[in-house]
Amino acid sequence: MKKENIIKKKIAEAEKSILGLIDSGDLKNLNENEKYKISEFYEEKSKNRLESAKLIYNASRESGKFGLHKGYRDYSEVVSAAYYSMYYIVHAFIALAYKRKLREGLRGVHAITEHLILYYMVKTGKLAKHLYENYLETLKITAEVQNISIKYFEEKAYDYAKKYDETRTNREIFTYNVTESAEEYRAKQAIDTAEDFINTVRQLMI
Repeated sequence: MKKENIIKKKIAEAEKSILGLIDSGDLKNLNENEKYKISEFYEEKSKNRLESAKLIYNASRESGKFGLHKGYRDYSEVVSAAYYSMYYIVHAFIALAYKRKLREGLRGVHAITEHLILYYMVKTGKLAKHLYENYLETLKITAEVQNISIKYFEEKAYDYAKKYDETRTNREIFTYNVTESAEEYRAKQAIDTAEDFINTVRQLMI
């Protein structure tokens, strides 16, 4: 299937999912005051996670300057923090632009967030498709390094477990047979991706 057709199929599935969430009340409406409060809350969390990613990255490269033991390296956490910085800015945007917020305690929030991106950002042409794909790749790596079950990401979402399995061998970034330089490169790549993604979304929020 061509790439464009795959994206179209994903958007159609995302639309079905989002409309279902709205009907069930799992994607709640916000009033004017709530939208600013919720958006600011998530934007601050996004900023904090991106700063955390940078701090951990720098500490992993120069542990001595941070008073850490010489062997300190935590590049996997850099990727995770970078992912969450993108995750939170999406929810900040959805609250501000569409006055909507996911219900607390809802399961499958990562897959649902991907649907939010597809439905409210990619479908509308507000976000370049390559940024969506970069977000998804960082999500997959985060799921792997945190040992999060992919089934958790699939709840109330389309089934992309097959795609995950097909690309798993190409994404074994943080394993015993990977060099430190490869881990460092991928961590820096995650930060750059997050900054590009976040800056784009923030422009949409102005």
